[in-house]
Amino acid sequence: MWLNVTCLDAPIVAFTWQWLFAHTFGVAVDPTNRLALFLTAWLIYLADRFVDCFSVPAGVPTSARQRFCAKHPALWIALMLSLAIVDSIVCLTLIDPRTLGIGSVIAGAIVIYLAANHFAGWIWQKMPVKEMIVGFLFACGTVVPVACAESGFIVCTILFGILCSLNCLSISVWERNLDLAQGKDSFATAHPQLLWLPQAACLVLGVLALGIAVAGEARAISLCLASAAILLAFLNRTSSLPRDECVALADIVLLTPLVIPLFRLFP
Repeated sequence: MWLNVTCLDAPIVAFTWQWLFAHTFGVAVDPTNRLALFLTAWLIYLADRFVDCFSVPAGVPTSARQRFCAKHPALWIALMLSLAIVDSIVCLTLIDPRTLGIGSVIAGAIVIYLAANHFAGWIWQKMPVKEMIVGFLFACGTVVPVACAESGFIVCTILFGILCSLNCLSISVWERNLDLAQGKDSFATAHPQLLWLPQAACLVLGVLALGIAVAGEARAISLCLASAAILLAFLNRTSSLPRDECVALADIVLLTPLVIPLFRLFP
């Protein structure tokens, strides 16, 4: 739970998958790029959590991560300001122009999404694609320094974006009652008849990624995608775990790349 309530789960997932993509496709990623990714991802999730926490109506149920943020507002603000300063220095002085340019475009898209989500959340009633947008923005931001023209890279990036989207869709299903109580819109609140979809899609993604791995293309990434998708499918099927623990585990199961060095899957 600690990684989730402190917003550290997302930057660790991003850092881990960036390393996997770079290693698989033989791209040398400068340590400053990895630092910038970690700091930026952490800052974005802290800011999103802060606004989310203090926009919840009084007297309604809240999640563990919202309660944790509400108990430590001063610490939260100090951490966000510190990260903003350090991240700005790193990005503006140490990141190469190409990566900074592409990253700035993605950052702009993230700002637009956050503004729409918190100040015009009603748009998700008409376009219930919030979780897909988050998933692909996260995936694109993760692989920016690795970007190459290989077809395998493009396919793996798309599949990673789908995995991240399924992560968000699964969370929307588990938190459907919470979102309804707080007056928020999500895939699960807009389509209650499709609550089965994330689990089924996870299984399909897992089988597809396994097929790609058998074919020998980007095997390490394919196996990580497959194992993470299958674990997420099983997590969707679990009914005995509390909601907040399922949400925390949804990001934990995305850390499958950490197992790679143990099995030496790289050539």
